[in-house]
Amino acid sequence: MKPDPAAPADPQNLLRQQLILAQVRIMELEDTRDELAPQIAQLEKLLAEAQTLADHQTGTAAHLERVRAGLQAEFDHLRHMQHVTNEALNTARAEAGALAAREKTLLDEVESLHLLTHQLAETERQHLTRIAALEKDIAAALAASTARQERINQLDAERRVMKASRSWRWTAWLRSLERTFGGKP
Repeated sequence: MKPDPAAPADPQNLLRQQLILAQVRIMELEDTRDELAPQIAQLEKLLAEAQTLADHQTGTAAHLERVRAGLQAEFDHLRHMQHVTNEALNTARAEAGALAAREKTLLDEVESLHLLTHQLAETERQHLTRIAALEKDIAAALAASTARQERINQLDAERRVMKASRSWRWTAWLRSLERTFGGKP
């Protein structure tokens, strides 16, 4: 309220009026404060909840960031392991190819050795057949040689008997003449 301009300008009166007006204004402000106090309390409660929620979300965000960093590190590790595994796989494939080529070479060598073995076995069989035939021939020749040696021994014995005979000694001079004059006409 404004002071009345028509009223006398008594400073004490004016001070009282202002004091009353101030008290009224204080009471109005206290009423407004009392009306606003629950709303302020509600707002403070909401602010506290918002702060708690913000703190929780900040913690969650920090946790999610740690999880993301961990997953990124694991992803990087897995990519590295995939690279290492691919290199090992390529090396193993190359080694397997080399081993397959070596195996083919060895199989070819085994096949050629197998053929050579069959040829050698056939040659050995032919040689054994030839050896058996030669052994038969040797046995026959040995038998013939033994028979001839027996015949030679028999003839030597007969010759010794003949040369030891008296008639052989008495006819020695005739044989001598025959050698000298050539006994054939």
